[in-house]
Parts: sequence; C-alpha cells; structure tokens
Amino acid sequence: MLENLKNNYKESMKRYDAGKNEQQLEANSSMLFNKLIWVIDDVCRATTYKKGTIYNLVSSGSIPYRKRRGKLFFIPSEILAWIQGANS
Repeated sequence: MLENLKNNYKESMKRYDAGKNEQQLEANSSMLFNKLIWVIDDVCRATTYKKGTIYNLVSSGSIPYRKRRGKLFFIPSEILAWIQGANS
C-alpha cells in the first residue's frame, strides 16, 4: 500500500519536475515519506494539490489534520489513508 503510493508520488513528480534527474526524485521521495509529521507544504507535494485547496479541505473537515498553537500539522499515515479512501 505505502509502496504503491510512493511509486505514484514518484510518477507525479516526474511529470511536474521533468528537469530533475531520477536520483533527486528518489531522495525527495524518501525524505518526504520518512518524516513523522508533515506541514502543509509536504501535503501539497504528496497530493499535488495547491495550498488553497488543502486549506479548504481543512476548513470543511474533509482531510485529517492537527492544529497546535495556530499551526497545521498532518500525520503522513492518515493522509495516505485519506488519499486511498478518496480514490476508492
């Protein structure tokens, strides 16, 4: 499951970052999926949604998130499960 999402992420990054080489894509993907907590920029990279879309999803309660001291945080496993739930 996680491996499929990583592969999908790599493929989407290839489309958006055609100028980057495979080694850079692998490093970026590994760094993103090794984080324990994501901020909004990480969610944007994983989903390819823009920040405004993520804020709208948070506002409507459609995406799992945490908020501490006015800052949004996301748990990668919850976001990945949300992506799979949205696609099925």
